[in-house]
Amino acid sequence: MSRSNRKANNNTQKIGITIAVVVVGLGLVFAAIQYLPSKAKTAGTTAGTKADSTDPSGVVVPKAATPLVGNEPKKETVKDLTAKPKVTPTTPAVVGPSKDVPTGGVLGTAVDKVKEAAATPVSPSPVAGSADPKPTPIDVTKDPSAPTVVPAPKPTGTGAPAAGPTPSETAPLPSTGSTNQVRSLIEAGDRAASSGKPLEARVVYSRALLNPDVSKSDAASLRDKAGKLNKELVFSPKVTAGDPLSEVYTVASGDALERIAKKRDLGTHAALIQRINGIANPKSLQIGQKIKLVRGPFHAVVSKSEYRLDLFWGSPDEPQEWLYIRSFPVGTGVDNGTPVGTFLVKKNSKLKDPDWTNPKTGEKFDNSDPMNPIGEYWLGWEGQGSAAVYTGFGLHGTIDPSSIGSQKSLGCVRMADEDIATVWEMLTEQISVVKVIP
Repeated sequence: MSRSNRKANNNTQKIGITIAVVVVGLGLVFAAIQYLPSKAKTAGTTAGTKADSTDPSGVVVPKAATPLVGNEPKKETVKDLTAKPKVTPTTPAVVGPSKDVPTGGVLGTAVDKVKEAAATPVSPSPVAGSADPKPTPIDVTKDPSAPTVVPAPKPTGTGAPAAGPTPSETAPLPSTGSTNQVRSLIEAGDRAASSGKPLEARVVYSRALLNPDVSKSDAASLRDKAGKLNKELVFSPKVTAGDPLSEVYTVASGDALERIAKKRDLGTHAALIQRINGIANPKSLQIGQKIKLVRGPFHAVVSKSEYRLDLFWGSPDEPQEWLYIRSFPVGTGVDNGTPVGTFLVKKNSKLKDPDWTNPKTGEKFDNSDPMNPIGEYWLGWEGQGSAAVYTGFGLHGTIDPSSIGSQKSLGCVRMADEDIATVWEMLTEQISVVKVIP
């Protein structure tokens, strides 16, 4: 082959190689154009996410991607291990005066006080870790026996809902024997007491105590808890704001304890003012002196089998709404001789240092006789309804303290000297109720 032909072939090969290189290069460029925008978009999105999710401390927190409609992933719940579990306080169903009772007099004033207290909303205590709850007033018009402490869920289907409490509310708890409804009340009372709300706690404890489904052990615990609250609420000189039982009184010129008790229509004896204020000499009152007054009426429930008298406060017509005050040990009649029934403190029967005549033997005891078996105080009973047939029975002291807790009287209920003195000062003739139960 000649030199010119070889040169021509070399040029042809170079041109072919150049064309091939250009074609390959164009293919690579086209592929890069298709590939690079997707990578750049992804990189841009990632960079934007990081930039948007970086907090001032420099910690990068990935931002959650927007879920596709119809394919939303479940949100992950992040538990705060430092926060206490959120518990929604259960506002117990608490009852209060609902009947229209004529005002005026001891009873009218007492009921008015109850209604004033009922009108004051009581808020549940805030729970750690939760937002400030809105104040929830205690419902003082609801029947304590109604199972509304834990509301039943509203029905979502057709048909009428089942009436009455749910099984979870009425089923006895193995630990105490009380129903869940009673336990809810006890727990609500405990929360109120621990939150510095003794008035609310006393109301709830009383509702639980009067509930027929309360167990014996829980009833004993409730009496102890409420009794401790009342050591200050009732039997100390301190007046708790909002308490319907007590008030502050400023001694005026010419005042005496008896005059104050009548002027304020307390329904309790003047000696109770002296007792709770620790006044050594009732004649030593000073003008301008602040003293505490406690308002009645009070009532007694005697449990024969338990040898116990429970003292309550409230309207005599609404025993289901009474507030528990405290308890005292008692003695009852020999051979189960104390009658069961409802009684009123009889008119003109509230006596101190009375004479007494044994109804069986006719033996008489002078009031100063140290052998007078009824002691220094007497409160006679007037039977109501079926108990009207019982006469001559009452509450009194004793010269035999060892008889407390046993059946040794002629049928009356006997108490220790200091205990009967307190009850005598708090019960009112023709208003205070005495219930005797088996």
